[in-house]
Amino acid sequence: MKNSTKGQVKRTKRGPESPGIPISDTPSNARGDQLCMLMLGGLLVLSAATLVGGMYYGIMGFHTSFTHAPILYWDCLGYFLLVAASILVARAIGSLSFFGTVALGTRFGAWKAVEAIGSKAPQLKRVLPGGASWLSTAYVQSVCNRGLYKEAIAAAQAEWDRSSKDPKQYQHLGTICFTAGIACQGLGDIKQSHAWNEKALDILNKCSEELAKPQKGMLAKAMAPQTEQAAGQLKMQLAATYFNVATYYFNVQDYRRAKENYRLALENARIAPEFPQKAEMIKFGQEQMARLKHS
Repeated sequence: MKNSTKGQVKRTKRGPESPGIPISDTPSNARGDQLCMLMLGGLLVLSAATLVGGMYYGIMGFHTSFTHAPILYWDCLGYFLLVAASILVARAIGSLSFFGTVALGTRFGAWKAVEAIGSKAPQLKRVLPGGASWLSTAYVQSVCNRGLYKEAIAAAQAEWDRSSKDPKQYQHLGTICFTAGIACQGLGDIKQSHAWNEKALDILNKCSEELAKPQKGMLAKAMAPQTEQAAGQLKMQLAATYFNVATYYFNVQDYRRAKENYRLALENARIAPEFPQKAEMIKFGQEQMARLKHS
């Protein structure tokens, strides 16, 4: 999924209620929407077929082997493992049906499909305990990019209420908090925007520290490119969030905190991968640091 920092570059029009934040009026890719829904339906059918077929064949085989005289113990074990494997594979395909479809929709600009699936995150929490917050994030980013700030804030708040008390889910809420901060800014609610940005900083910094720890093992080495990419995206979001927090403190004349957050914004921006606002952010941050030199 593309994060909010990248997503902003696609916005082409400025809404009258949010003069500083351009919004996208690009229509959803109709063919992409159709392809996404076909992919979702196809994978869900495949998941159900895998589950039903594997369990039926495994249970029938287990019953036959168990009632055989003498009992075929190795066959019973094999059929039991088949049932277990069919459950795990069906669940994996079911998860892919949602995550893969949203990723495809984001890539193709099929925001109708993304929002249709992402809006179902609360109902899918029990089915996808580790991924419901990811779907919520996709939905919040999409509606925020289209200037539907109230909807974005409401969905972000609902996801925060559901997941923030769970340590495992808490670490996935950084992007959604960052996006909610942008939405509040779009509505002119600067205090709430700052509150969301502070939440985002806490989560994003913890995730960045976790990714910076040396990883051991073959799997960690194989995942190194993805880990590096994720770390780069975190630095990009941290730079933008620190910049927003610094601007808030500057506007309320807390120049000491403004200077420190501009410094951290520049620090993260310089090591982040290229993104559309990077050069402008660094330039403005340096100018602000010069103004605050003696603060």
